[in-house]
Amino acid sequence: MDKASSGDDAAFGTLAMAVQDDLFRFGLAHSLRHADAAEAVQEVFLRAYAARKSWQVGGDAVSYLYGIAMNVVREFVRRNRRRGAEGLELDSLAGDDCNRPGAIGRGHEVPAGDGNDDARRHDQLARAMAGLPPRQQEAVACRYLLQMDLRQTADIMGCAEGTVKVAVFAGLANLRKLLKKELIEP
Repeated sequence: MDKASSGDDAAFGTLAMAVQDDLFRFGLAHSLRHADAAEAVQEVFLRAYAARKSWQVGGDAVSYLYGIAMNVVREFVRRNRRRGAEGLELDSLAGDDCNRPGAIGRGHEVPAGDGNDDARRHDQLARAMAGLPPRQQEAVACRYLLQMDLRQTADIMGCAEGTVKVAVFAGLANLRKLLKKELIEP
């Protein structure tokens, strides 16, 4: 971004290539469908490119892009709620780890029901995640599905680290309840 802010379009392209997959998974983790997540990534880059001249040299470009991504994702989620959004598409969220039985990300598992039906567990998690309030969903997705640290999550969500801790704690508690209910009421 430092170079892009001074007119180096190739540098912006290099940055975009480096983070596009992560931003796509970020969109998926926040309830966007594949097509919407891809469109959201493009919107993030358009906004960042348009604002490149006002970039503060020395800033954290990745956090900056994720901050834009959070705003874009929120807009897509609001729009999707109005038109009846479907659940999360978890298959692409965590890369290769999501192909492991019970996996939802790096080292985090969905409780197994009566078998190893990955699709059913993904559906259960998607419904449970969709049942969380938006801030809790954002915090849990950033921290556990995308493995972001506390500071990154706070920067992206535009809040204090303590707020993230509270949102994650409440989100995980609600997620456990929702998953437990899913297992009882198939």
